[in-house]
Amino acid sequence: MKRILIHLSALLLAISAAGALASGAPAPDVGAGKQRAAVCFACHGADGISRIPGTPHLAGQERSYLEHALRAYRDGQTRQNPTMNAMAKALSERDIVNVAAYFNLQTRMSNGQTAAQALDTILRIRPVATTVTEAPAPAPQAGGAARSGEAVFQASCTACHATGAAGAPKLGDKAAWAPRLARGTDQLAQHALRGFNAMPAKGGCTDCTETEIRAAVDYLSSKAK
Repeated sequence: MKRILIHLSALLLAISAAGALASGAPAPDVGAGKQRAAVCFACHGADGISRIPGTPHLAGQERSYLEHALRAYRDGQTRQNPTMNAMAKALSERDIVNVAAYFNLQTRMSNGQTAAQALDTILRIRPVATTVTEAPAPAPQAGGAARSGEAVFQASCTACHATGAAGAPKLGDKAAWAPRLARGTDQLAQHALRGFNAMPAKGGCTDCTETEIRAAVDYLSSKAK
């Protein structure tokens, strides 16, 4: 039964990939979806199972439904929720497809694995010779200009720090930030870099450098002084 379920998950991915290629669109990248969804984990859980009352589970939800919901939150009109609107605003179409695919594959099989975990195993043991359907993204250029603290905040931090979601201190809330600032900005930076309480490492900004994260911490701190 275990082998059947694992192969079934592979078959589902193959069907998904074939459909995407037939339409001219690249297949979902579940790994990239997991990285981009890190900002969602504080409320919805890394496995798509929410531990917060009133927050919906996303594990196993239909991809088309999740994609539609994220687009509706992104436009800021169709669905209105301050936290979700702020989180979805920075998502590209590719991000939406990848995030939806990640949560869709969080259904659990009889052996306790999620379909995403089984898929990861399949991809790691597949033959080396594979067909490349999409060129890899170019590596960041050395010496490129670092993003400002405000730019990082707007792209990755507003979902929680603009709304107070998951207990995050809001931008400009001097009372909430005072005890945190008293510990020093270096400790705040370490929390941001490594993750703290509900906040994932780097606040979910997986491609941010340490310099950019520290700039975002400085930006948030400056607004609370």
